[in-house]
Parts: sequence; structure tokens; C-alpha cells
Amino acid sequence: MLIDLHDGPDEGPQRAETLIIGSGAVGLTMAVELARAGRQVVVLEAGGRAVDAQSQSYFKEAQCRGHELPGLHLGRFRALGGTTNFWGGRLLRFDPIVFGRRPWVSDAVWPITRQELEPHYERGYQLLGLAEHLSEDTVWKRLKISPPTFGDGLEFFFSAWAPEPNFAVLFGPEIASSKNLRVLVNAPVVALELDQTGDRISGVVVRRADGAQRRILADRVILANGTIEIARLLKLALADGRLPPWHGNPWLGKGFADHIECLGGMVTPLDRRRFHDLFDNAYFDGVKYMPKLRLSGQAQREQKLFDVAAQFVFNSQIKEHIANAKILVRSLLRGRFEGQLLPSPRELLSVLRVAFPMVLRYLRYRRMYNPADQGIQLRLITEQYPSPESAVHLTGKCDALGVPTVELDWRIDGREIDSIATLGELIAHYLERYRLATVQLDPALVARDPKFLMGGEDTYHHMGMARMANSPSEGVVDRNLKVFGTRNLFVAGAATYPTTGCANPTFTAIALGLRLADAINAERLAA
Repeated sequence: MLIDLHDGPDEGPQRAETLIIGSGAVGLTMAVELARAGRQVVVLEAGGRAVDAQSQSYFKEAQCRGHELPGLHLGRFRALGGTTNFWGGRLLRFDPIVFGRRPWVSDAVWPITRQELEPHYERGYQLLGLAEHLSEDTVWKRLKISPPTFGDGLEFFFSAWAPEPNFAVLFGPEIASSKNLRVLVNAPVVALELDQTGDRISGVVVRRADGAQRRILADRVILANGTIEIARLLKLALADGRLPPWHGNPWLGKGFADHIECLGGMVTPLDRRRFHDLFDNAYFDGVKYMPKLRLSGQAQREQKLFDVAAQFVFNSQIKEHIANAKILVRSLLRGRFEGQLLPSPRELLSVLRVAFPMVLRYLRYRRMYNPADQGIQLRLITEQYPSPESAVHLTGKCDALGVPTVELDWRIDGREIDSIATLGELIAHYLERYRLATVQLDPALVARDPKFLMGGEDTYHHMGMARMANSPSEGVVDRNLKVFGTRNLFVAGAATYPTTGCANPTFTAIALGLRLADAINAERLAA
């Protein structure tokens, strides 16, 4: 059931067995999993049914110091489905090495293993419509291409993309029909309430823009409302003005990280057909498989390097037409049109000119047509050192709901430069050795100048600030995602990552949320 609090502050439930704050990728997958198991779940979403200017205005007041972070304003969304409203849908597991001890990256170690997450990754694939996702060997076989042999610390891999990345659409029918699931939109949480025992959350306070507010009691509360919003809510005083039991945790709001993406250099193909056969996107059974390159775990251990990946970006002066052509092709393949495609017959003709070779290449080879008349970029993406100085702070100003706004201080340490340079050099060497392409690497990258990273961009992958650990001196939540010092408050999402690897963080956040849902369903976690 979907309930809009704009229709009246007294609408909806007064109490929840499990209360989830946030209806993004993690919140909705957890809610659906719990509801299907017969649990009574209430989800609170600060925004409305869709993204609008009013809900987004709250993010404009956030401030940034340190390295520029455009994603502070552009990468956060208050609406049903959260950031999945604009998410591409890339699904990548974290590499096993990320979970182990890597003192050259951080003294932090994940208190769980990749093996523990494996069944939850698989469950995530099923929930998102990829129950039959292909292994890398199968992708190569279906492409009828022999897989490349790299070695020298270089690995090739494919990332699968969710067929329907907007979770408000994906789970829309279930939200509307489930008797166990109630989703409240326009329900921003402004404070947590603690009972008299001092270690148990009794409920939350929801306040609308017009000042009307209500309390919702809960047996268990799960924060799944995005990394920055989670850190802000945990740093606030309780509803009655008391300081929460986690106040003073040395890692609360600290260790913010994003993936740093840099232009490593320009690529000139020597054998275009072979190059595109290796690096064009593949499509099977309605699923996109995107090829990427990365440093092997062995190379990371031996050379004490960070986790780094790379992909090729094909630039074209007809970029807009290509984007519209992709929408057209995808719509035709799905048997339905998406959104408002084109306003005029002239533009439609231009798109069809691009779409024809795209459709032809798809039908013959299951590959994406990638014109690159403006060059091919080598884009390098690295995890970053989780510095405690990279942190979020509450300001003295309040937003329209009376909640203090945030100032994010994003720090880039610079020690990542050797790892990102090593991957760029390995790729250049491989492409040139096999006469696939030449690569003109950025001289500052080759020189391993830490200032090169200052030109890097964020990827809207907000992580950290409520990291998972074995003790409160090392992190904010335990291995079961329960906030230290409480009995029934949990954090689900990328905020809990002690280290980040270089993979898109969403799928691992989903897997962690499903692991928590399984524990709740099995009644291993007390309410």
C-alpha cells in the first residue's frame, strides 16, 4: 500500500514491526524481502511519488569544502525509488580482496567475508530479474569470441546491468498490492526517539514542510536513506534533546569516500574490429554486459596497490542522437515506448540513421554500436583511502524542516596515484603489444604526480561514515549492521563500508540489506 502524507498527516500506520527509513535500492529490496516472508513492514520516504523541485531543494543547502563533490547536490534524490530513479543499474560484486586485511589501504577490515555475502548476491540477482545472469565464460561463448589472455596483473570482467533499474517501477505492483508492506511518501524523518532503557529506539518523528508532525513507533528501525542522510540523522540529538548512546563514536560521520574517476589518456585503435569485439557492450536476454579491466588481486597484494578498474568511453558528435537511438532500440525490444522520445520528424529521421547500424550490430552480434568520431577515452576508477578527516559536519543552519544542514569535507589523500598509474600502464602495454590500439597516457599520471588526482571526478558513490567493525572503537555498526550501543537500530547501505574497492557500491549494499533481512526473518535479531 502506498500512502502520501501530503493527503493528511494522520494517514497511515501509527506503529511498525520493522520500520525502514528510505525507499531507495536497499530500503525497497529489504522491504519486499521481509514482506514476502510475512513480516509487517513500513517504509518512510522523505520525498514524493516522483522527483520534484521541492523535495530536491533540501539538498541545495548542503555545503562542500575540501575537494569538489558535485554529487553532494546532483547524486541524491528524495522520491519513491530514491537514486534508482536515475541509476543505470550496474550490478557488480565486490572483489574478495576488498574484504581482507590490506594494511597498505587501511587499518580497517570488514568483519564479514565475501563468502558470507555470496548467497545474498545471488538473491539480489533474482529479485532484480537476473536469475539467469551469465558467467563471463558463457558471455564469451555466446559472443563466439575466444576470451583474451591478459596476465601481468591485468584482468578482464563483465558487469551485468539490471533490466529495470528504477525500483519504484520494478516493485510498484508489489507496493500497491502487498498486505504486509506500507510505503509512506512525503514522510521525512527528523529525529529518532529513545525509550527509558537508554539503548532501544522506540520510534521516529516525521515532520512535513507545513510543520505538521507525527510519531511512528517501531519494534526495530533500519536506516537505509543514503550515506549522507544516515550520517546526518545519527549525528542529530534525539527527539527529546538527549544525546544518543552512539554519540562520541570516533568513526561516526568520518571516513567518507567516493570512487575517483580520472581521464587516464586517449586511445587510438589500430585494429578497430578486434578492439570493438573486445570492448563493446554485449546484450543477451535483455541484459547488458559491460566489459571492463582491473588490477588482479594478486597484483594488488604483491605490489601493495589499491583496487582500480578501467573502461573505455566512446565519444561522438552525435552523442545526443545515440542516446535517443538507444532509448528507441530498447523500447522496440521491450515492445513499449519509454517517455517522450522525439519532438519532430526531422529529429526522428536523424535518430533512425543512428539506430539502423545499432540495431543491425545488435541483431547480428548482440553488441552495441559505438561510433567514436571524437576519440576514445581511457577512464580509470580507483577506490580511495578512507581518511578520518574526510567527514560530514552539521552546520549552524537548519533547513525548512528544522534539521541542521550538512557540510561535507571530501579529502583525497593522494596515495592512490601509484595504483591508478600502474593500471593505465598495464592497459597501454597490452593494447600496444597485441596491436589493438595505442594509448597516449597523461604525463602527470605516468609521473605519478598526486596532483593528477585533483582533476578526478566523483562518481556519486557515497560510502562510509557509519562503518562496520568488531568494536565501537573501530566503527559505528557491528557485523550484523546494528548500531553499537543499541538493541534495535540498524544501518543498511554503503555507509557501513570500512573500505570500498572500486566496484559500483549499490549491489553490495543490496546484498548486505538482504543479509540483514534474512537474519530478521530467521529471528536471529531481537526486536
